[in-house]
Amino acid sequence: MSPTVHSATTIARPVEDVFQFLLDLDKNASDPGVESVAKTPTGPTVPGTTFRFDHGRGRETTMRFTAIEPNRTIEFRGEVGPLRPAGDFSLERADGQTRLAVRVAPNPSGALKLVSPIVNRIGRRVWDKRLARIKEALEGKGSS
Repeated sequence: MSPTVHSATTIARPVEDVFQFLLDLDKNASDPGVESVAKTPTGPTVPGTTFRFDHGRGRETTMRFTAIEPNRTIEFRGEVGPLRPAGDFSLERADGQTRLAVRVAPNPSGALKLVSPIVNRIGRRVWDKRLARIKEALEGKGSS
């Protein structure tokens, strides 16, 4: 199994709010440079829902939710260039706040397999920044 990237943050919002934010990635893309997001199929997010992120200049990434346990976990797989990440978000209640953690196995292909430690370090930085943007977006919406 590939080494795994771990990142976590605590968000001053209830678990239900954080969970719903993650289900609505088509409305809440957390990466700068995302020009648009397409969700397939439309309607409620369920296992099998796929989000396609258009980053411009022909660059596209995808994330497909593979399992969802309401207000607890979301498992996913993705396609990010030569990476085929697989991971999960886990949510825990923490004194009226939410502890959001992500674990991701980047699963590099081709020559990137040879530099997995570098891929993992970069992945950790990417996820640390992504979780910080999610925290900022949710806490900026006002507290309950």
